[in-house]
Amino acid sequence: MGTQLVREIESQAITAQREIGLARTQLGAKQREVRLAQLTRNEISSLPSNTPVYEGVGKMSVFHFLPIL
Repeated sequence: MGTQLVREIESQAITAQREIGLARTQLGAKQREVRLAQLTRNEISSLPSNTPVYEGVGKMSVFHFLPIL
């Protein structure tokens, strides 16, 4: 019974390590996404307010002037 308990704990530890690795990967992806959004926002905010831009909507691009975005 003791050996079975050790194997079960080891199995749970391995599963937990995989989940931690997956969470770290997802966190890194979200952090990159946030940095990209910040860079995009900074670039757009540096443009004049009457600059024509296109916004992606599904498979289309919609024309706007900056104040609308």
